[in-house]
Amino acid sequence: MVDRNIFLTADRFPLVRDIGRNRTEGLYTHPDRLLEYDVFLFVVEGSMQVIEEGIEYVVGENEHLFLKKGLHHWGKPETLLGTAWYWIHFTSPIDERIEYKHLSVVPELENYFSSHYQYVLQLPKFGAAALNHSTEDALKSMIESYRKKRTHRMTEISVQAYQLFLNLHQKAESREHANNKADAHVSRILEYLNSHAEEDFNSKQLSEHMSLNYSYISATFAKQTGQTVIEAHTRLRINKALHLMRTTSLNVSEISDQLGFQNPFYFTRVFKKILGEPPSSYMNHLYR
Repeated sequence: MVDRNIFLTADRFPLVRDIGRNRTEGLYTHPDRLLEYDVFLFVVEGSMQVIEEGIEYVVGENEHLFLKKGLHHWGKPETLLGTAWYWIHFTSPIDERIEYKHLSVVPELENYFSSHYQYVLQLPKFGAAALNHSTEDALKSMIESYRKKRTHRMTEISVQAYQLFLNLHQKAESREHANNKADAHVSRILEYLNSHAEEDFNSKQLSEHMSLNYSYISATFAKQTGQTVIEAHTRLRINKALHLMRTTSLNVSEISDQLGFQNPFYFTRVFKKILGEPPSSYMNHLYR
């Protein structure tokens, strides 16, 4: 089965080759070609017909399409007069030595190492996640930068392209989660855990809040996130501790008390298990 999806990574931005805007002056046929780079199309007027490896797409107004490098795409003479669109040709560098993962919906610890950025972003293939006028505004800005013959302009454009693609990814992801019952449950669970991160975990209270059996909550959360509810709650608690360490002058004992840990020794044990060093050592690295 042909994989038509395009992925970016969190540690590398796409490298833009060129960018432009076109408008048809007559009946238009998309070029028949096999490219060594990816393509982003965004239609602002009319509609464009494109076929990729036998699958037909009709990209309407305020819709987008990603075409993947190495896949044959072409068109029929079905794109009408007056159709206008933007396009970006780009490559997506990936370090083959790294085993990239999919990012969990559970918030990462607010203590980022290089491994945190080693995950992939799946770009929404076709139109449903278009950002309408904000997409066109971003593309106009990129073209203005492209026309200015200045140092670093292609790097600037590539960073802008990454932001645009990231926005499309996030918009598509939020819509997908909103339409998925299990994802909706996970979002509510995370909201609850975050609002109760300053106290011990209580499965009964969570069950009552969700109006669901805790066994179902636990199984659903683990399946969707790859973590247990308790693991997620612990990480959120440690995130609260990291925030307090960076923004207050509280000592370890005071932070432990504020977050509802049994005692500073237990807090230290949990902190060290999660971050690999005791809180006192971590605090020595901070500018306070």
